[in-house]
Order: sequence, then C-alpha cells, then structure tokens
Amino acid sequence: MVRRLPANLPPQAKAAEQRYINAKTLPEKIKYLEEFISTIPEHKGNEKMRGYLRRRLSKLKEEQDLQRRRKATGSGGGGFSIKKEGAAQIVMLGMTGAGKSSLLRALTNARVEVGDHLFATKEPIPGMLRFEDIQFQLIDTPAMFNGAHRGGAWGAQLLSLARNADGLLIVLDATDAIGQFSIITKELTHAGITLDKKTRKIEIERSNGGGLQVACTGRVLCGVEEIEKTFKEAGIRNAVVRIWGDVTKEDIVESLEQTKMYKPSLILINKVDLEPQAVAEFEISANKGAIGASASLNQGLSDINKRLFDSLGILRIYTKEVGGEPAKKPIIVKAGATVSDIAKIVHSQFFKQFKLARIWGKSVNYGGERVGSEHILEDKDVVEIRIK
Repeated sequence: MVRRLPANLPPQAKAAEQRYINAKTLPEKIKYLEEFISTIPEHKGNEKMRGYLRRRLSKLKEEQDLQRRRKATGSGGGGFSIKKEGAAQIVMLGMTGAGKSSLLRALTNARVEVGDHLFATKEPIPGMLRFEDIQFQLIDTPAMFNGAHRGGAWGAQLLSLARNADGLLIVLDATDAIGQFSIITKELTHAGITLDKKTRKIEIERSNGGGLQVACTGRVLCGVEEIEKTFKEAGIRNAVVRIWGDVTKEDIVESLEQTKMYKPSLILINKVDLEPQAVAEFEISANKGAIGASASLNQGLSDINKRLFDSLGILRIYTKEVGGEPAKKPIIVKAGATVSDIAKIVHSQFFKQFKLARIWGKSVNYGGERVGSEHILEDKDVVEIRIK
C-alpha cells in the first residue's frame, strides 16, 4: 500500500512549490521557498515537511551570505580544476608544513616545490601513483586552514576539490596530529563531507549528470514522481540513490537532512621520525586507524598505494571475448558491482540481450563458472558475457 504524506496543499501552495522547483538563481529559490512555506497549512500532518523546508531555507540563506562575503573580500576565485586521470583521483589534505609536497614527490616523482616556508603550495599539483596494473592521480593542494569553509583565500576551492575527488589522503604532522585532524574534519563537516561510512537505509551520492537514478532492494512506498519532486526541492537534480529495504517519503525527507557526502580516506601521519609514538597516540585519541611515515627519509611509503586501493572500495574487473584473452586494462567499479553493471559499461546490447556470463576469479567456485546478471564480483575477476 502506498503511504503518502498527509499534506493536502491548497492551490496557492502548489503553485508556490512549482515556482520554487523551477527557480534558477539563489535569490529566487529563497523567495519562492519562503512563499511555499507560508502557504503550507499548519497541522500535525505537515510538521516534518515544514521542518525540513525551514532547514533547507536556512541553508540557502547561509549560502547566500557566504557568496556575499566572498564577493566583498574578492576571495571567490575561479576555482581549482584538475581533470581526472587514472583509476581514481585522490586529493591530499593537510595543514601547512605537514609535508604533503614532500610526500607527493616521494610517491610519484612529480615536479613539485618543497618549500621551507609556510603555505608554499599555491595551486593543486597532480602526480601519478602506480599500484600493480593501475595508477591513481594523487593531488597536492594548498594548505587547509581553520575557517576554510567560510570561503576565505582558497578555502572554497579546496573543499570543492575534495568534494569532487574519489578519495582523500589526510596528511598530518606527527608533532600535532590530533589537533590538525580536528581542524580538517571540522572543515570537511561544514562542507558536507564525512569520513565515516555508516550503515544507512538510504545513501545519496551526488553526480555531475544523468538525472536521478534509484537502485532499491525493497519497496519505495511512494510514487517515483514524489521522489523526484522531493529531491528537486532540496536542489538535487543529479544523484544515485541507493535504498535498502522498504522506505516511505518521510524516510527520504529525513535522509536528505542527515546525509553527508562520504569520502573514502586514508590517514597518514608524517614525520614520525620526530615523534615515534604519534600514530599510537592518535589512534587511541581519535579512535581511527592511521599509518606512519617520513617523507623526508623515504620511510613507511612502500605500501601506501595498496592501502589507498583498499580504502577506496573499488574493484578491477577484466573482460574477455568468447575464446579470447582477458583485456589488459581493467574496468574500475565500486565494490558490490554485479555482472549487470559490467554489461552496461561494455555495451547497451550486452545489457539488453544478456543471457549468461562466465567468471574466472575469487567470486566463483571454479574457473569459467556460469552466473547470472546479479552475480556480485570481486577484485581481479575476469568476465565473459554471452548474449541471446
């Protein structure tokens, strides 16, 4: 049975809602959202929706204030733009003097200035880090600082780069690892980014295009049109929404308020030659795992590429034609990907006319085992797809 919010909106409220959904500029969104809220009848059945819309209005006004401050101080900037390359883009974040540039040079041989003064890095600098048969794009960035989310200096551009990355490498100075981690995570939280992957009933992953795509293992107890409208009201037009179990529209509204963008991360404490106990003390205090290294002495760096790969939660899948050899270049997908996901990537015909697949690798009991489209893959599996 479809369960709907008990909101019987009058015509003027519906009209205001539509104006809000169609609004293009931030001032228009604020204006029409205020109008929409004022026209919603005040009764118990509408409390959750009114509360959510008020919180959304507050965030829009905060965003408007931030834009005004950037314009007044001339700190809006043109933004950092780094084209993604390799299997994943990993952004390095750290306070000034933490040793990000030394680390990038040691790991990738990238040409980067390693200054003996604070705030030496002014622009993002990419380098390529190899792991077995793939490479990661590792990006050194200007230093994180307290208050970066307010948009001063390069703060807004730096956090935007972090939001767009596939993963983060948090670099901390061993002499103040706990204090620096506290500042970095605070700034990420203000920017809507979390390093903690929690079990959620609804997971929302924003994207740059493709509209709204909903993957559900249970039942969505409301219409698809309602879901799309709810997301548009929240300013989300492109996203992958993963749902586990049965959910109502109320669950979706609440998830929009609670969900932050999760970023896989690896925490590296640099300069442990100066503070040998830094990693152990950090792990106890922060209740998080970390690895210790010394970029200047080239110590503790040998397995960072493997640790980054493990932290990203990605798989390397190799396709092969019938009777042929596996492709040398893998397809990179997220953990939990199925044969169906690979078929979609390879060719729409493989997905539409799928018959069966044969798998070689850890996800099957023996090489060449026949499986269906929903078979879950593991790293380094070889997939041969047969069509009707």
